[in-house]
Amino acid sequence: MANEKGTYTSREAILGKFRFYWLLPLASVIVFWSMLVALMTVWAASDYRVYPEEDAGTKVPYISDIGASGVKPLFIAAGAVQGTLFVLALMSERYLRHKGRLERNRHKAEKILSTFAIIFATIGQIGFILLSILDTHSHHLAHSICLGIFVVGIGIAAACSFGEFAMLRRNYYEVHWLRFSYKLKLAWFIVAIGLAIAFVVLVNMSDPNPGAIVEWTLAYWYPFFGIILTFDLLPASKRSQEHERTDKYMLGFERSSGASHRSLTNQSDVECRRESGTESA
Repeated sequence: MANEKGTYTSREAILGKFRFYWLLPLASVIVFWSMLVALMTVWAASDYRVYPEEDAGTKVPYISDIGASGVKPLFIAAGAVQGTLFVLALMSERYLRHKGRLERNRHKAEKILSTFAIIFATIGQIGFILLSILDTHSHHLAHSICLGIFVVGIGIAAACSFGEFAMLRRNYYEVHWLRFSYKLKLAWFIVAIGLAIAFVVLVNMSDPNPGAIVEWTLAYWYPFFGIILTFDLLPASKRSQEHERTDKYMLGFERSSGASHRSLTNQSDVECRRESGTESA
């Protein structure tokens, strides 16, 4: 028992001092965009070949058609790595809010939304890994189902995330980044929904090129959510678990001059009241 307790304490100490959680979503973005560039490079290097099951007039191939070719191992590996990093980023945010290194969740609904974001992101990323394994040439129906699981899973995860931030921005109105992050996530979600609907409509048309173009656009748009997550986690790099956030600035965003000071811990609330003279001696 003593050894287990010591191991747990040591693990908590390491996690409490680690300052680079923001690298998780950033690495996910880099891996995913690198995969897309690699797939496009392979297609260009093949003299813009027409892949199996594509019409002769196809000028832009679908991502899955390239991924099902000789680069399938790369498609699978990159999908697994970026998916794991993406989920770990969301889990890190939940952990950092629980420990007070980011603005704490003050309501149960916020924690529920954060947990749902992790769950649906995990489901979505599992769908991506499966669609990369079940290629569109040999398992077309299963591939399409997994693609739907990925899109819907990530969409719901994003909706839960900006729902959480919609509540956080009201609790910490003086923190500009929370409001800005909420707006960015909402904008990302609206654009992603629009592109997804356009893809579903165009993919069934006789001309495959518009559908493929929208798919590539949606694929390049998706990692921008990871960039927003990167900035969400970045403030935790400036403070350890022992020094929760009580400073005036956050990533250069000054608190609103007329906003009341809202601290993250009960202790800082007490200190604030002492300073204002409202607490009895």
